[in-house]
Amino acid sequence: MTNSIMIIGAGPGIGQAVAEKFGREGWHVVLTARNADRLAGLSATLSGQGLLVSTLQADATDPTALRKAVAEANRITGGLTAVLFNAAIVREQDLFSMRDDEVTDDLATNVAAGLHTIRASVELFGARDGTILVTGGGLAISPHAGYASLGLGKAALRNVVEGLAGPLAERRIRIAVATIATLVGPGSIEAREAADTIWTLATDPTAGWEAVYPADAFNGD
Repeated sequence: MTNSIMIIGAGPGIGQAVAEKFGREGWHVVLTARNADRLAGLSATLSGQGLLVSTLQADATDPTALRKAVAEANRITGGLTAVLFNAAIVREQDLFSMRDDEVTDDLATNVAAGLHTIRASVELFGARDGTILVTGGGLAISPHAGYASLGLGKAALRNVVEGLAGPLAERRIRIAVATIATLVGPGSIEAREAADTIWTLATDPTAGWEAVYPADAFNGD
């Protein structure tokens, strides 16, 4: 059976770099996002590299739609190996200048969608081994008032992953977060190295519940 990964919140930057890394290693990559045009463009780019890619349009803030997408990804791959939650609203704005609806919408994507992804993945992997990965961020450890909703989301998901790592391991399900503590642009070396970090979490059972990139990001803090 071919190994496979579902990337929820697939796009340029880390999402594309992860798809390229896993695809080059022979994995079947399933790209999932809300924007159909972005999915089509990314799929064409990856398929042009000879990678095995499928796409599913879904909104991760809708738990019913997300469960259906996870089930469909499992079907088309013949059994998902891993699920990566990579969605986020990156808003450079402090808490007090945000509108009420912006606070609610950002938390829906940055927190609730991640929780929906973890719940749906655990339901899927309940009868067998599986790996759940989360793209975290340095703001979870070193917060900044100017990125209020993003930092809150990264901190919340890091907290959940740490808390679930032990209980899920008893059920043969691995969960881990890649804490990316640097700016990452599309096609950058940082994107590729972040993808390498996520690859290690996905393939090394001794990697633990968290990997930080760059490894020395918080030295001296």
